[in-house]
Amino acid sequence: MTENDLPAPDSDELRQLLTREDLRSLYAFLYERREHPPTMVEIREHAAAENGESHSQTDRRVRELRDWFKLPAVRSGRVHVYRLEGRAETIRDGRAGISPRVRGEVLSAKRCAQCGKTPTEDHVKLEVDHKIPHSWGGTDDIENLQPLCTQCNHDKQAFYSSLDPFEEQIRAATSHKEPHRRIGELLKAFHAVGVDAPSQVIGVVASMHQYQEDWQKRMRELRELGWDYKTIKRKENGRIRSYYRLTAFADWPEGNIAAEIKRRERAKKAN
Repeated sequence: MTENDLPAPDSDELRQLLTREDLRSLYAFLYERREHPPTMVEIREHAAAENGESHSQTDRRVRELRDWFKLPAVRSGRVHVYRLEGRAETIRDGRAGISPRVRGEVLSAKRCAQCGKTPTEDHVKLEVDHKIPHSWGGTDDIENLQPLCTQCNHDKQAFYSSLDPFEEQIRAATSHKEPHRRIGELLKAFHAVGVDAPSQVIGVVASMHQYQEDWQKRMRELRELGWDYKTIKRKENGRIRSYYRLTAFADWPEGNIAAEIKRRERAKKAN
């Protein structure tokens, strides 16, 4: 699809695709700015002026709009701009969403999965959060949902929105079936653009197709294949975050990666 396939902001087709006014408003702004794509700062300023949205709400709208349209973050000088390029290759407007039953089951834990606060003891409001965002290939399946308090959910959304420029690399890494390959390809993707990979993102991507209770072990096992990395800790907004910087990598072995790692470990012990 090309830009010529984009529906006009006031068309019936767009109203059928985007049933919510906030998404149509964002689409209209991006449509009008096709020749001069806006930065995220400009998008947020527009949404705040038009609808009084917070930054986290606007960031979520941008990710949701990608269910229907190609909206890559493209580097322009020293900043990234968001260019409306065409329709998404796979339209996901048929997504069923989260049913009331599933929502109730997720929130039945009555405790924030991140900070542990509860509505009863700490008077927080719990929200249903997607562990892996839709824009990274996450689903509405209950395995991908968790209860977060409003503050933790806001902080997570702000952090994830800072990774929007790397969305294509993250989605590419999540497509692989083997956890070692997912982790390795993600490290390579961040390394290619000179950015350290956040541990939080690596953990999410590592568990994309099957939960990895100890994804750090999967990372250490990469060293058996000739890979290496540095661990870097930074204090951000009062929290210590860990990052990984790839320092060496090798071609993937033929066949099953986990089996090859075990074979090399046994050979090393035998020697």
